[in-house]
Amino acid sequence: MLDYLIFFILCVLPVIFYELHMRKFPAVEARKKKKVDPFYRELRKCESPIEKRLFKAIQRLNCYVVTQYPFGRYRLDMAIPNLQIAIEADGKAYHSSPSQRARDRKRDAYLKSHGWQTLRFTGSEINRNIDWVIRRIEKEIQRKKPHLN
Repeated sequence: MLDYLIFFILCVLPVIFYELHMRKFPAVEARKKKKVDPFYRELRKCESPIEKRLFKAIQRLNCYVVTQYPFGRYRLDMAIPNLQIAIEADGKAYHSSPSQRARDRKRDAYLKSHGWQTLRFTGSEINRNIDWVIRRIEKEIQRKKPHLN
């Protein structure tokens, strides 16, 4: 019987301390419920520095961009879903191998068969010439927008 009493106390004690802590610091609970800006939510999902740089630059275009967008069996670095544009930021080390290039071609073919346009940019293009990258994305957006109406 004493064992059960000790077990019960050990289970209930942390709950009591937590409740007392929350009453003492109500701001902690308020921070948990605070909404996160969608820009920062998407930025946090970026997996590499070049993805982050590209995502920040795309924001100038004023379009809805989703990072790490799931599509079929793939996950796209970035997507503009309403226009079916996939944007891939390819790091040199990973995407330069022949096997990875073959997988990228297979992915691009799969996306194309479902009506998506894939735009691929290397890390050096993103780092050295971000304005050209943005112009290329903007051109594709303008090309696809008339098809929405």
